[in-house]
Amino acid sequence: MNQLDKNIAANLKRIRKSRNMSLDAMAEKTGVSKSMLGQIERGESNPTVATIAKIVDGIRISFEELVYPKQESVLIIDNEKLPPLRSETGAYQVRSLFPYDRRRNFEVYEMKIEPGEGCGCFLTGEGNCEYIIVVQGVLTLVTAEGTYEVSANHAIKLDTARDHSYHNSGSSQLILNLFAAGT
Repeated sequence: MNQLDKNIAANLKRIRKSRNMSLDAMAEKTGVSKSMLGQIERGESNPTVATIAKIVDGIRISFEELVYPKQESVLIIDNEKLPPLRSETGAYQVRSLFPYDRRRNFEVYEMKIEPGEGCGCFLTGEGNCEYIIVVQGVLTLVTAEGTYEVSANHAIKLDTARDHSYHNSGSSQLILNLFAAGT
């Protein structure tokens, strides 16, 4: 079963149960047979677009509510359990804490840069901004406009349309939280 089918199965069952509906009642509302609805909920059937359309129209939900994973109201992330993306030389690593999601207009990353190392711009694009919070160390940010030193417990905002780079001139690891957002 692929991820889309898993999402549909879990969401359909959750929505049906939250409305205290039997499979019979859902079949009546949607025009999809009870056996087909049961197969979909168990992940035994790949519903067609026409079947999905009948379901969302019949129970009056959005297509997204049926096909995308349910969003948790509270989500705790353990940074150390997330796989880091490392440079080949080990100069820096990046963890995607909150990757791109179509329902929000930002992403959140943790970046660690070793002493004496640096890396080029992480995100680029016209109309996007980075909000960088220095957690540990001193960030040397190099842009076309100049060089900026940003200490721990300070933050900086920059337009990502122009090249920029991050450097750690200190003697301990530099840790940044980077928020990328569209403007």
